Amino acid sequence: MPVRPRQMLEEGPIVEPLFVEHYRRFARWPSKAGARWMAAKMRALGVRPGGRVLDIGCGPGWVVRFLAGHFPAMRFVGVDASPVMLAVARRGLREDGLDGRVSFVVADGQCLPFHDATFDAVISGATLHHINDPVALLNEVDRVLTRDGHIIISDLNRALPRVLWPMVVAADWFERLCRPAAVRRLPEGFINSYRAAYTPEEIRAFLKRSPLGRRVCYYPRWLQHWIQTLPTTLYGKAEKPSE
Repeated sequence: MPVRPRQMLEEGPIVEPLFVEHYRRFARWPSKAGARWMAAKMRALGVRPGGRVLDIGCGPGWVVRFLAGHFPAMRFVGVDASPVMLAVARRGLREDGLDGRVSFVVADGQCLPFHDATFDAVISGATLHHINDPVALLNEVDRVLTRDGHIIISDLNRALPRVLWPMVVAADWFERLCRPAAVRRLPEGFINSYRAAYTPEEIRAFLKRSPLGRRVCYYPRWLQHWIQTLPTTLYGKAEKPSE
C-alpha cells in the first residue's frame, strides 16, 4: 500500500511554557517504560558500566533521569534544542539529587558541541522525525561516539499499517484533551509526528550515506523502528545496511 509523502514538522523547538509543562507531566510514564526498554538494550549491548551516555532530543529529561537510576555509575548528558524544555529538565535533577551525574545542554543534534569520541553510548527516542537532515545527525553520532561505543536510536515509522492508524488518531485526541485549553490547537501531536516520521526505505538510504551505517544494524517494526550497534537475538531480526 502506498505511503503518504512526508510532511515536515514546522513548529521548531518547543518553547511554549504551558505546553512544555503539559508535556513534562504527560511524558513521565511513557518515558519510564521507554527507559526500561533502553536499559535492557544497553545491558544486552554491554555499554561500559562507568561510561558517558548522550541522549539526543532529551525533552524534559525523564529518560536520562530514569536511566541514571538503572545505572548508578554512568554519567548522562541530554541535549535538546529547546531551552525552555531543558529548564524543566534541570529542575527535575534537583528533585532527584542527580546534579553530579546528569547534565543538560542546549544543542542541535545535527551540530553537537562535543569533541570527537566523547561518549561510550548515544541514545535517542522519538527525535529523528524532528530532524530534516538525518544524515547530518547520524554523522554527528558517529563522530562523538568512541570507537567501541554503542548506539540505540528509535523513532516512529510513517509506513505503519493502515489498520493501526485509528490507534494513532485516538492517542492524538486523548493527548490534546489532556492539554490546557490555550495550547490545545498547537500542531505538536501524534498525528503530525507520524506524518513527519521516516519510512524503512528512507532510513536505509540515510544509513548508506553515513559512516555510521557501517557500525549499526536496523530493526524495522510497524509502529517504530530503531538502529543499534551489534546484532542480537533478543530483539528479533535485524537488517545490516549494505556497504
